[in-house]
Amino acid sequence: MRLVKSLQFKYLLIIFAALLFLPLSIPIVSGLVSLPFLALENDNRSASYQGFEQLTTSWHREAEKLGTATEAEIRETLDELHKKKYPGSQIFWVDKEGNTKDRFSYTENLPDKWTPSYTVKYMKEHHDANPFTVVAFLGNDIANGFMVIEVDRSLVQSTVSKLTEKFGFLYFYVILITLILFIIFSWLFFRNIHKRLLRLSNAMENKSELGIPETVAISKMDEIGQLENSFNQMITELEQSRLREQNEETLRKDLIANLSHDLRTPLTTIRAQLSLVKAEVTTAKGTDALEAIDQKIDFISKLIDNLFSYTLLSAKKYPYNPEKTEMNRFFRTLAANWYPVFEEKGFEIDISIQSEPVLWEIDQQWMERIIENLLQNVLRHASDGKYIGLFLTDNRLTIQDKGTGFKETSEQQGARIGLTIVEVMINEMSLKWSIDTGETGTSITIYQ
Repeated sequence: MRLVKSLQFKYLLIIFAALLFLPLSIPIVSGLVSLPFLALENDNRSASYQGFEQLTTSWHREAEKLGTATEAEIRETLDELHKKKYPGSQIFWVDKEGNTKDRFSYTENLPDKWTPSYTVKYMKEHHDANPFTVVAFLGNDIANGFMVIEVDRSLVQSTVSKLTEKFGFLYFYVILITLILFIIFSWLFFRNIHKRLLRLSNAMENKSELGIPETVAISKMDEIGQLENSFNQMITELEQSRLREQNEETLRKDLIANLSHDLRTPLTTIRAQLSLVKAEVTTAKGTDALEAIDQKIDFISKLIDNLFSYTLLSAKKYPYNPEKTEMNRFFRTLAANWYPVFEEKGFEIDISIQSEPVLWEIDQQWMERIIENLLQNVLRHASDGKYIGLFLTDNRLTIQDKGTGFKETSEQQGARIGLTIVEVMINEMSLKWSIDTGETGTSITIYQ
C-alpha cells in the first residue's frame, strides 16, 4: 500500500503508460484510417489486382497456358484478359520471330521488329517503374515469344501501402503527441512536487511568536507527505522544548532576582555592624582586617548588582532611553568623577578628549554603566600596572591600562560578568567594540 502511494510508483506509472500507449496507438490509428478504404476496396478496383506479386504470378500462369496456342487464340485470350480480368491495363505480345503483334490499349511506340538490344533497353526502362510491367514467356519458353502487361501502380498497390504513403505522417504525429503528453504529465507531476516543496520551504521561513516555523497541512502520504509529517513532529518537539526553555529561563531569572534581593539585606546589615565595630578596633592589624572585609562586602555587593542587571537585560526589562549625547562633555564628566579614585590608588592618569564635538545616539545611564564597569575592571585586574588612559579621539572612546592582560588570572575573576553586561549594552545601542589585550596591557575601544 505504501508503494502504491509513493511518488516513485506514480512516475513509473506515467512512463509505463507512455510506453504502452505508443505501440497500441499505431494499430489503432492504422485501423481508423484504413478500415473505410478497405471496405470500399472491392468496389474501386478489380479483384485481380491484389498486389504486385499476385499480378506477376497470375500473368505468368496465363502465359504458360498459351505455349501451343495459335495467333488467333493468343489474340482472343489477351483481349478477354484485357477487358474482363485486367481492366485499365495495357497489353501487347511479341511472337517468336520478334515481331510486335496485337496491342490492347497500348499507346506508346513499339518497334515492329524487336532486337536484343531494344529488348534489353525496354526491360531496363520498365524495371521498377510506373506503370508496373510484367513480361512472361509463352509456355514458359523463351523461343515462343513473350507477352507484356503494364498496369498503373496505383491499381496494383494495396490499400495499406497507399495509406502508408499517404498517411504515414500520422504515425509521426502519434509518436510526437505521445512524447508531448509524456512531457506534459511529467511537468505536471514535478510541478506538483515543486509546489509542495516550496510550501514546505515557506513554512520553514515563516516563524511564529516563539521563533519556530509553523506546521504544514499534509495533503498526501507519499515521500513528501512523510517529510511534512516529520517536519510537523519536529516543530511540535521544538515548541515543547522552547516552552520548557522559557519556563526554565523565567524560573532562573526569578531565582536570581529573589536571590539578589535576599543577599542585599544581610549585606547592608553587615556593613552597618562593621561601621560600629570599626570604632571599637584600635590596633593596626584589626583595622586592616576590617578594611579587607569592607572591600569584600563592596565586591559582593557590586557582583550582585551586576548579576541583577544582567538578568534585567536578558529579559529586556532594563530601562533604555537613547538620545543624542555630546560625548566630549559626557566623557569629561565621568573622567573627573573617577580621577580621585585612581589618584588615591597611585595610578598614572592620562586623559585626552578632542575639542571637536562628538555626537552619539546613546542611553547615558547605559554608557555610564559601561564605562564604570570597564574602569572597575582596571582597578580589580590591572592595578599592578598603575596606569589608566582615557581617550576620546577620532570618534573612538578608548580605555587603556598596563596590566597583565585578560589571560592572567585574578583573585576576583568572577567579576568579569561586568564585561558581559558591557557587551550586551554595546550591542543594544548599535555600537561596536574591540579588545586588544596582552602581557603589556589591555586597550578597549568603543566606536560607532
